[in-house]
Amino acid sequence: MYKVSVVTPFHNVDMGMFEKCAESMRSQTIGFENIEWIIVVHNCQPHYFPLLTEMFKNDKNVFVKELNNDIHSPASPRNHGMKFVTGPYLGFLDGDDSYTPECLEVACREIIETQSQVLTFRREYELEKESLHPHTETVLWNQTEWRIVMDRKDFQQEKMFAGLWPFSTSRLFDMDFLRKNNLYFSPDVLWVEDVWHTGMCLMKADRVCYLPQFIGYHYFINGGSIIQDKKKPMEELIECFKSACIIIDDLTKIGIDTTDTATTMFALLTSYYLGSDLTVEQRRTLSDIIRPYLQKAVKLTPSKIHSPEECYLNYRLPQEVLGNPDNPWASPMLNDALNGWSAMMKILHSNASTDYGRRFHFDQIETLADYQRLVPMSNYENYKRLLNLQTNIGESGILTTAPTRQYLVNTIGQFIPSTDKHLLPYMEGFATTLKRHHNLLVAIVGPRKQQTNDGCTVETLESQMVKKYMWYYHYARGKKRADFSMPDDLFFKTEPREEMHTICYYALLDRDIDQIVAIDTRRVADMFDYIMAHRDQLIDIIRKTDAQRADEVAKAFLPDEKPLAQALWPKLKRIVAFGAGECYEATTHMKQFTGQTPHNHGYYFTEETIYGRAVADDSDLFETFASDSFLEYLPLEDPNAETVLSTDTKPGTPYQLVVTNHAGLYRYVTDHVVCIQEVQIDKLLFTIY
Repeated sequence: MYKVSVVTPFHNVDMGMFEKCAESMRSQTIGFENIEWIIVVHNCQPHYFPLLTEMFKNDKNVFVKELNNDIHSPASPRNHGMKFVTGPYLGFLDGDDSYTPECLEVACREIIETQSQVLTFRREYELEKESLHPHTETVLWNQTEWRIVMDRKDFQQEKMFAGLWPFSTSRLFDMDFLRKNNLYFSPDVLWVEDVWHTGMCLMKADRVCYLPQFIGYHYFINGGSIIQDKKKPMEELIECFKSACIIIDDLTKIGIDTTDTATTMFALLTSYYLGSDLTVEQRRTLSDIIRPYLQKAVKLTPSKIHSPEECYLNYRLPQEVLGNPDNPWASPMLNDALNGWSAMMKILHSNASTDYGRRFHFDQIETLADYQRLVPMSNYENYKRLLNLQTNIGESGILTTAPTRQYLVNTIGQFIPSTDKHLLPYMEGFATTLKRHHNLLVAIVGPRKQQTNDGCTVETLESQMVKKYMWYYHYARGKKRADFSMPDDLFFKTEPREEMHTICYYALLDRDIDQIVAIDTRRVADMFDYIMAHRDQLIDIIRKTDAQRADEVAKAFLPDEKPLAQALWPKLKRIVAFGAGECYEATTHMKQFTGQTPHNHGYYFTEETIYGRAVADDSDLFETFASDSFLEYLPLEDPNAETVLSTDTKPGTPYQLVVTNHAGLYRYVTDHVVCIQEVQIDKLLFTIY
């Protein structure tokens, strides 16, 4: 008799991901032999079924089943797998996800001790790429408690059905309870099928247990999932819209307040509706399906799950877009949303109580037009006196409610304020660049510099990015995210005048580097210049540690067809360093040493904002992406021009960036200039002017 059963729907899953899934099952502390694992190979390419059968041929507790039908939803293979379950409890695990090691042991223990029919634990997530939306659950439960048990007569629906609550995979179900109530997945719900099934299970259960502190599921969010893919054919869209209606009707009938859930679904359907190629007649068909439900929608109350901006946007946008199929693009809310309304409103709501916010009536602003009307454009001279109050006296609450953490000194010596929230996107971009690589990080960091009277350091953006990454991102959950040629602590200990020597020494000593990363190509070019100027000295020092490597380095300098970088580091696959605009000359110089090694400009960082990223290796084209800053564009060639929003920019026109950020810069005219190349629905393509 197995202690627990797990059903896994498998549809053309990447085998590298599935091997991680299988390893997580074999690592369960409850004992792999105590788990009945039913894998349903569903509508797969022909080679998968024999591949998985061979993979588990020696595991008597693993049952590989095959299912081919016309249903394109994990509900169908889950239902099929449930027919073979013999264990007392059931969990669902997707083939590209994994359980944490203690998941099934803890879940089984808790569901038995509490005599519950449904047990819920928490899920962490990992994004395949940073542009994906992290659809994951946050909760209103008291998270200082290990266990919360509710009986049917005392269900707290306002907590049970808030936010993204419905995942079947982060739950354990009593199998007798499921059979008794015929709780299979609905064959009529072919989109977000978990919402229907989990809602039914929760409301039919006599007792439900929540474990607010226990993380049992690792959710890998990939770009190919039905939730993430915004562009859909009409047939699939009809399934999505009809599924939403069935979910709302059926859950309402059994007593669930679906207001929160319906709002979330409407927002997703709106994104599909706008992202798909539809005729007017097709849009009318979809609008007719959902319109009766939109008429019942209400605006949610802000909470820790739903910000005021989300409540406002997710109520108005579906009404204006789905309710106007003849011209959904005419929605005022959509125009504001495409131009960064959410980012702007988060900044204004956070800072409405500051001196600056009160002076310019942040609390009265609802639209982008309001903002441009009430708040004037500014420059460094506007801020100089205010920043002096912070740096010299130690004043606060002038520009932001959040404390200023450091001042980023730019190339002309100006102090640009920075808060934790302002710097976070820089860190995330930097971490993404370094992740899973063996990096040669060419960065001049050195010790901390001067401290101002408000307790802040004054440092370069380059220095702050490296330090913050090492402190907060290098090790995640006890696992190293990236490798470096230089020992981590030397980024903090080396004096600036010695730093390039140290970088070059460890770079030459390391034969396994696969990626060179720097804030810009000037740093990389400087590194190669230093290596060339101090070649013999560096080789002599290396020889004291590794004579074989010293010979390899010496050989790399001999005349050869290979560029120096490839000769030194045979595994080198990529260079990531901003090299456009004023760095073009340095980029040309760098390529004398790197040759045809792919070069990516990475992210376009300025002290005021992180604005865009390179679209591809060896391309001078950049793309904007959703950020925490709000941006306007000031035409460069017209001294009397007003700013325009992203959707109003013109290809071929250079613009100065005007930034509003979380560090306290409002409609701040920067000296950074971009030239728009193409205006797309959700982004701009640009080059550095």
